[in-house]
Amino acid sequence: MTLGSASRQRSTQPTSPTEGPEAALVVSELQVSYGLEHAVDGLSFTVGRGEFVALLGPSGSGKTTTLRAIAGFEPVSSGSIEIDGRTVGSRTSRVPTEKRPINMVFQSYAVWPHLNVFDNVAYGLRPQKVPREEVTERVSEMLATVGMAQYTDRHATELSGGQQQRVALARALVTRPLIMLYDEPLSNLDASLRAQVREQILELHERFGTSTLYVTHDQSEALSMADKVIVMRDGHAAQMGTPFELYTKPTDSFVARFLGSANIATARPQHVDAGTTTVSLNEEPAVSIVIANDSRPSTAERSAETGEVAIRPEHFRIRPTGQIAPSRAVNAWTGQVSRVRYFGSRVECIVSVGGWEVAVEAPGDVRLEAGAPVELSVEPGHPVWLPEGGA
Repeated sequence: MTLGSASRQRSTQPTSPTEGPEAALVVSELQVSYGLEHAVDGLSFTVGRGEFVALLGPSGSGKTTTLRAIAGFEPVSSGSIEIDGRTVGSRTSRVPTEKRPINMVFQSYAVWPHLNVFDNVAYGLRPQKVPREEVTERVSEMLATVGMAQYTDRHATELSGGQQQRVALARALVTRPLIMLYDEPLSNLDASLRAQVREQILELHERFGTSTLYVTHDQSEALSMADKVIVMRDGHAAQMGTPFELYTKPTDSFVARFLGSANIATARPQHVDAGTTTVSLNEEPAVSIVIANDSRPSTAERSAETGEVAIRPEHFRIRPTGQIAPSRAVNAWTGQVSRVRYFGSRVECIVSVGGWEVAVEAPGDVRLEAGAPVELSVEPGHPVWLPEGGA
């Protein structure tokens, strides 16, 4: 399906909602409701010109509804949507989809089965009354860009899924939209094709400088592709930031678990030093963890409020105790391996530290066996404090 289009302008710097036209897209306090149910509830974010933003979340989190409201497919119950400084959606006004400077790629490809590849890509140019010579030039250029130039005369039913998605990409970009919207475009492709098309989407984004809003439930897609990630839960943003910020400093256990694996245990602050905070685990009170103060409990100096501590499996260092002397460093414990899984480049194991069961990831050349005694350690900068009630 082809949506509206507009001439492309590029700025690689993300902008804030107060900067008006410098922001390609501004979503303010967006609410989309179906009866008494709020599918999207008070969502606000900005996509700068040339920025790649991912909406990430589980099914039912509101990410696709948000995308459809921006495209004009869903009415806005309250709040507003601005594109290029112009309000296109609010409770009282709604600019038609075809008049918004956007285009969209769906997970189901949505190519016209009765048209050949050339006509599928040219479909959106003809309502714009683009001269025939320019249509031919732009379509040929786009097909060459996505590696489909040799399939010009083929019909969609003669193409593989990956080829159909490339046609959909070419058709969406040939109209030169200000904003590209993607609704889980890789979910119907097998693993090898997903990797290929993912790289192609990124290459096209960088080449044409469009602002991109990309919906996915796959955390690896969001982390590897986006400049900014918005993690959605129950219709609102649980957290937003760069992939590095979200992965290393999640604000609650939902975000920590959704963005990869994490060891999460309830804990209570013990004391605060100049640069660190020490907490004890509820599951294993004998285990104390020292946390760098940039992620320490915000209320630790005032109370002993219970919270959670999160540590990524790859942040542990694991060493067989029979080969080395015990470490005297902070955050070092002895334990026993209870399970080992070998994946070639990495080893995943479970280590029991008293009553604390810890998932650990180590390089593939580390030799570990079930039942072996080991030492675990982690630098104080890696554990993250999660306030009570965050998820």
